[in-house]
Amino acid sequence: MSETFNYKNYSVVLSLNERAIYLKIIDTINFLSYEGNVDLKELRVSIDLEGVYKIMINCFEEEINYLVTISVNTGVLKLAFNALIGGFLKMNFDILLREKLMSNDGQLTLNFNKLEQKQAQAIEILTKKCTDLETSVTKMKQIIDCCQIFMTNIYTPQGQWCDIQSKSQTHLNNISAKEITMQDHGQTIWKNINVFYQLEKFTVTEFNAKNNINNLAGFSNQNLTELILNCVAGHTGFASLIGIENFPNLEILTITSAPGLKGVVTTLTATKHKIKTLKFQGCTGVNVVELQTYCQVNNIFLAIS
Repeated sequence: MSETFNYKNYSVVLSLNERAIYLKIIDTINFLSYEGNVDLKELRVSIDLEGVYKIMINCFEEEINYLVTISVNTGVLKLAFNALIGGFLKMNFDILLREKLMSNDGQLTLNFNKLEQKQAQAIEILTKKCTDLETSVTKMKQIIDCCQIFMTNIYTPQGQWCDIQSKSQTHLNNISAKEITMQDHGQTIWKNINVFYQLEKFTVTEFNAKNNINNLAGFSNQNLTELILNCVAGHTGFASLIGIENFPNLEILTITSAPGLKGVVTTLTATKHKIKTLKFQGCTGVNVVELQTYCQVNNIFLAIS
């Protein structure tokens, strides 16, 4: 039997045979290699070879009460194993491994491995920087687009504000708001919801009042995590979750009094989303059994009444 480990800056190969334990350790920074076979006589312990092997595994896996310390001196690597077994029995032993001298071909292979590792590390760092930069650019583009589209926003000493309702139902909110609660009244400027770049929770009462909104395709927000739609009681106009993809970070969706809502599972199945909680009340058109099965399979909390 054999095991492999990544322990600190070392790559470890550990193998047990009938008479000895084979160890090969590679320093992944300096690319020096140490290896050798160890038998019970060298270990000077009162347990069998398999017991020693298990202690070594626990040490390399950094289990509680198991520790291995590695040190190097003039071409010799020392492993000091310390174990507290069962909370009362201490077991300590050392293993010495000599550096493996390589041929020219082996040294060449080692140099190639070293270059490949450095290249992989550089690629990983650059990939992370590119991802972070892409996120920042996307965020900035969103803010710039919002500023270009909504030139009618009101500027005050307190900040930049946006009107999300028309006519006599003016409803001003700072575009940095994290939570907004409003009544629809059929006069909501739905496209303006996108301007709120830090919005986390959006609650709408009297949703679908005096308008023809039958799904979620008319508005969007990239950062919203909770959406609550309290529809007008008995209104059957709101019939679909189409457009749910406009809220890529949505985690909680609550809908009440939408008897015309149907095809929930069909829409969610066809959409990549992050929803973790669904709450439906008074949505009599929803297929309860189908939705319960979907939520159970996808580990989504469901509350429906």
